Amino acid sequence: MLKFMNDWDYHDIGTVGPRYTWCNNKVGSGRILERLDRCLLNSLALQKIHIAFVRHLARVASDHCPIVLKLFEEDRREARSLRFEYIWLSFKITVHLVSKIWKKNFVGDDMEVLNKKCKRTLNELFYWSNNKLNDFSSEKTRLKAEILLLQDEEASKGWLEDDKLWILRNKVKEFNTILNYLNTWWKQRAKVKWVVDGDSNTKFFHAFANARRNANWISQVKNQEGQITEDPREVEDVFLNFFQEKGKERHCTLDNWPNPLKILNDDDKTWLKKEITTN
Repeated sequence: MLKFMNDWDYHDIGTVGPRYTWCNNKVGSGRILERLDRCLLNSLALQKIHIAFVRHLARVASDHCPIVLKLFEEDRREARSLRFEYIWLSFKITVHLVSKIWKKNFVGDDMEVLNKKCKRTLNELFYWSNNKLNDFSSEKTRLKAEILLLQDEEASKGWLEDDKLWILRNKVKEFNTILNYLNTWWKQRAKVKWVVDGDSNTKFFHAFANARRNANWISQVKNQEGQITEDPREVEDVFLNFFQEKGKERHCTLDNWPNPLKILNDDDKTWLKKEITTN
């Protein structure tokens, strides 16, 4: 089955409900449960569909579970957390931006200053990339068309003027640079650990990124009342309330905790107060 899916570019999408889709309806040791029914989508379908998952319904009138394919359209875009892009390392100006921010003075203790510098650096890099970097996909299409135009002219005439030949070589070089950028962009989103750095199959990374997006989608969650909800807003609220409750400040008593002053002797205290050195 796995070989068939790999050979024909099929992907098994996520499921909700009972794990198995078939039962032989016997009892005792002769009872068998298997997942015989599944929904497979190819890479093109995953690109067209924002989110898809399969729901396994209850077995009632058959020994097979009815399965329902549910599609979610991307009707709104929530504010996304900013993440460092590996592609930024390809531009020397990012070093200057980072250096300029880290030289600024920030108010707060050491941890607050570190957090503020990291946050400001990420914001500056993000807005710089939005303003300065072109859409790589459209740039690739433009360069490809211009290269083809010059090559057609060379093929029809049998030669190219020196200035046009120089332009053609530069456009090919720029085109290869754009391909490397796209390769880095999709590789970060695919997060395929076993792919070597030299692989420049962008379509391959694009397929993995879409598969990861579908696998990471949380279609339903159980709230505090024990009820299962599929509403995206309610799912978001359940996670938000959980981590707010988990991270809120609590009053803790330190009674019966060991006193470190009674455990460390004078020599230990002296060593702990020493400055850190390379020796």
